Amino acid sequence: MKKYFKLIVFLTGFFSIFIFNSAALQAELIEPSRSLKTTAESPGRLTVFSEPPGLTVKLDGTTVGQAPMLIKDVEPGIHQLQVSESATEIYMEPGKTFHISLFRNRFIQFEVAKKEPAEPSGAKKLTTPQTSSPEPSSLRLRTEKENRKAWERWMKFINGSAKYF
Repeated sequence: MKKYFKLIVFLTGFFSIFIFNSAALQAELIEPSRSLKTTAESPGRLTVFSEPPGLTVKLDGTTVGQAPMLIKDVEPGIHQLQVSESATEIYMEPGKTFHISLFRNRFIQFEVAKKEPAEPSGAKKLTTPQTSSPEPSSLRLRTEKENRKAWERWMKFINGSAKYF
């Protein structure tokens, strides 16, 4: 009987520790702030330029138009891009815009600089006039003289000929 009692107490203690620890571990989980599913499904955009303009553009073997052009809703992943006779593989990131140009039968990937917001038409940009005098002012001469004296005092202090700065 004592044997069974000890076994029941041991199993009860073991299962209670197991249950409380699993509950504590579940409480520490953090809910995700966003879903990976939505970012993976968002299509990208592709801009294609060529020199000379007007060359035929094919994406994955399907003719989509003539360069220069913007192709919206391109699925993320690897695609085959062909402009006229030249072809390359491109990787589209989800929700991003991919810029590529064909110049002298070579593909060039580039980034587009973001534009700064335009100022309202009625707003005037304030500028301070720049004036230059041919000779330095007396204030500047005095400052240069003081700097020279301070430099000489510092050198005397470094050399040991003066005990103070």
